[in-house]
Amino acid sequence: MSEDYVQDKATLLAHIERDWAYLNQFLHDLSKEQWLNVKNPDGWAVKDHIAHIEAWERSMIALLNGRPRHTGLKVDEALYVSGDFDAINHAIFLLHKNEPLDHVRAQFLATHEELMGLITRLSDADLQLPYSHYLPEEPGEDDGSPIFNRVYGNTAHHYREHLEWMQEQLDAHS
Repeated sequence: MSEDYVQDKATLLAHIERDWAYLNQFLHDLSKEQWLNVKNPDGWAVKDHIAHIEAWERSMIALLNGRPRHTGLKVDEALYVSGDFDAINHAIFLLHKNEPLDHVRAQFLATHEELMGLITRLSDADLQLPYSHYLPEEPGEDDGSPIFNRVYGNTAHHYREHLEWMQEQLDAHS
């Protein structure tokens, strides 16, 4: 999937809203069986994908509020700083795998609403600032790109990415 980053707040919000709607339409049509029991080779059910998306959105809330992203993800700082996204995602999976579906769905909606409220309050200029503006003490390299890119990658792009995987997962079990 290509990265089609956006350059202004209005376009960012439009992409997030569009892809959020696509994702939620897909989820709305699923049975409880599909949410919980159709798993990919890594053992992820649709519920796990949604908990994963929620965790990464929560990391954006932390970032935009000047808190380390690992606190939003609820993973160890050393694990997060390692940059091993497979290990980070596995830790997120283990953290949420036994949570009830209703809880995961409620958190998914609440976190998204909180993030959208935060993005809405930011200006275009705020969203053009680099990662290091929000977390100047966080180790790792900041490529200087606008925070738009991180927000987009953890919202609209992330929704489409997981939507595609969940559709393939369900198609493989039909």
